[in-house]
Amino acid sequence: MSPRALRLAPLALALALLAAAGCAQLKNVPGADLLGINEETVKKVGANLGEMAVSGEVTKSASFDMAQEHHLGKTVAASVLARLGGKALPPEHPASRYLRQVGTVVALGAAELREPDDRPAPLKGYRFIPVESEAVNAVGNPGGFVLVTTGLLRAVRSEDELAAVLAHEVAHVQRGHTMQPVEAARKQEQLTSGALEGTGELVHAFFGKVVTLGADFVLDKGFGKKNELAADALAARILGEAGYDPAALPAFLARLEGPSARGGFFSRHPPAKERVAALGASTPAPVPEPRRARLATVVASLR
Repeated sequence: MSPRALRLAPLALALALLAAAGCAQLKNVPGADLLGINEETVKKVGANLGEMAVSGEVTKSASFDMAQEHHLGKTVAASVLARLGGKALPPEHPASRYLRQVGTVVALGAAELREPDDRPAPLKGYRFIPVESEAVNAVGNPGGFVLVTTGLLRAVRSEDELAAVLAHEVAHVQRGHTMQPVEAARKQEQLTSGALEGTGELVHAFFGKVVTLGADFVLDKGFGKKNELAADALAARILGEAGYDPAALPAFLARLEGPSARGGFFSRHPPAKERVAALGASTPAPVPEPRRARLATVVASLR
């Protein structure tokens, strides 16, 4: 064995063990049983990881097209849903229909503000999905999958505030913030691509995308202060473009500053006071009665 191979042997062993542990955990993720993850797959992944560590393939990089981002987003959104501890409301639920309607208006407004360096529009459009959870949270995932808790639907005081939260998450997707951790992990993506060679296309996509990113990036770590403030700034512009009140975002943040702004949507963002200062506080315009009535009807359907 060459000196380089000797140096990389511990890494090869560690990666092989990681693969076995990772595949075992994936069996507990919703949908894993449908993708054919089994002991043979675990052994194949482990063997490939070891070979790649010694050969140097670990150092290669990979890029992501919109189809890959879409499949990544589905995987991450499913993992986030599981970690939120709730279940997605059915598409026919009033909250689901309402969220789709408001989200679509917001997404169209965002499209009008698209810049050359932005990510292309999600492959199959944005998906706005309400999740049963008391936590006040909203999570934008790669591929345009946006999860919104029922706790947040209860926390907003107007449709404009809901649109503001959705605009913030859409801004992350459009500016490519949700994909930045993935791009930073290109080496790992190339690793999993080779590691899963020969184990079947579905397993390749599932395991590769989960190992590459993981829901912790979008649910817990956030995208950094600079990107969060940039998403706020774009969200305010989106609101104006979509016909909503740009003052709704700082109003929502200011009201929930302090103890009520802990965890969930707020845990991965800069302090609310700092975000409000960056946006500039202003008095929200009166909410049109039809919007007020729509939100009240939806909140009532959650009880």
